[in-house]
Amino acid sequence: MAHEPDPRSMPETLCFDMYGTLCDTSSVTETLSAELDAPDALVGELDATWRAKQLQYSYQSALMEEYEPFWEVTGDALAYALGQWGIEVDDATRERLLESYNHLDPYPDAVETLTRLSEAGHTVTVLSNGNPEMLETLAANAGLDAHLDDVISADEVSTFKPNPAVYENAADRTDTPIGNCRLVSGNAWDVAGAGSAGMETAWVNRANDPFERIGVEPSLEVTGLSEVADELA
Repeated sequence: MAHEPDPRSMPETLCFDMYGTLCDTSSVTETLSAELDAPDALVGELDATWRAKQLQYSYQSALMEEYEPFWEVTGDALAYALGQWGIEVDDATRERLLESYNHLDPYPDAVETLTRLSEAGHTVTVLSNGNPEMLETLAANAGLDAHLDDVISADEVSTFKPNPAVYENAADRTDTPIGNCRLVSGNAWDVAGAGSAGMETAWVNRANDPFERIGVEPSLEVTGLSEVADELA
C-alpha cells in the first residue's frame, strides 16, 4: 500500500526573520562599549532599551499609519535609548552606533542551516521589517547573501510585522500559496502573526520562553536554527 509522504519532506518557501533569528541584535553591544566607554551593565541596559523601542516604534508607526523605513525607526529608537540613559553623543558617534545594525553577528548555525535547507529543495528567503538596503547590506556583511534565494522587506507594503499584509506579500513575491510558506523566527510575536496570516511557522525559542497568548501557536518549536534543518531537511 502506498504511503502518504511526510509533510515535513515537502519543499516549502522558508521565510527567515533577520533580526533576532539569523543575526544577533545584541551584538551591537561591542560597538556600544567601544564608542561610549560605559560600564557593561549600562551597555546591556542601553542595548535592551534600543531593541525594545525599535519594536515598539514599528508597532506604533504601523498602527498610526505613519510608516517610515526601519532604518529611521532604528535611529529613533537609538535616540530614545541614549536619552533614557542620559548619554550624550555627537552626530558622528551616533552614526557609528547606528551603523552597527549593518554589522550584526550571524548566529553560529545560520549559514549551515540555510545551506542544508536549500540543498533539501526548499526555497530559502529572508522576510524582515528591515528596509531593502539594510537587509542587503547586513546579509552581505554577515555572509548570508550567497545562501538566500530572495530578500523580502516589509517596506514593500509600507507597514511592519505582524500586519498580515507583510506575510501575504511574501507569498505573492515567491508565487507560493501562503499555506506552503513557513516563517522561521526567534520572535514569538512574529510567529503568532505569521500563523494568524495562514503561514506554517517555526519558533526558534532560544531562551525557553512561554509563547504569546495572542495569535496562532507555532507549527514547530526548536531551541536553535540547526534544529529547523534537522526537522525540515
